[in-house]
Amino acid sequence: MKIRSATLLILTLSSAITFNFSAAADQANVWNKANNAETKQRFIPVELFTGAQWDGKHELTMKEAQTTACYKVIIRDRPCDPVKLSGPMLTESNNTQTDWVGEQIPYYLRTFSIRGEKVESHFTINNSRDGMVRIFDKRKRWGTRLYDGLGSKFPLGYWKQGEVRTSPSKRPTRIEIIELNGPRQLRYFWMGCR
Repeated sequence: MKIRSATLLILTLSSAITFNFSAAADQANVWNKANNAETKQRFIPVELFTGAQWDGKHELTMKEAQTTACYKVIIRDRPCDPVKLSGPMLTESNNTQTDWVGEQIPYYLRTFSIRGEKVESHFTINNSRDGMVRIFDKRKRWGTRLYDGLGSKFPLGYWKQGEVRTSPSKRPTRIEIIELNGPRQLRYFWMGCR
């Protein structure tokens, strides 16, 4: 496959700082359940993407969330970008290859501004159930775009440090887990190729 252009992002997420979680001891104990010392795997719940409270269950479910987060892209020299997220909501129909959901897709609405331009994106759990995928995007310079639901923008489920997964889609993506420091922290590379 010939790669014409690539986007490489290094994302560092820490729910304690990035998502402004309560520092309550009971919530910290819940996050300790994410690690499996025997398999050296970490369960990454949807709540790390949404910023909502996690109940400690190893299930990928889309629960009610309304949060404001701060995403920092390390390779870019700019301050954190505030991002608002709410949902889940339902699409009118399923025009993707996301088979696990049926006729309507539950999604989170994510809005933010980049270079002064408002961006609206819809995210759901991908068809392979190992990541969050964008299924809709609207911005001034691109217009409205629909996606097939096969890629991945954020890892979910069981992952190990150093693990790499590639998602086959119209625009293939690659995620590599760089660090799994502490129960609520995640650092990974995301690369999308055109």
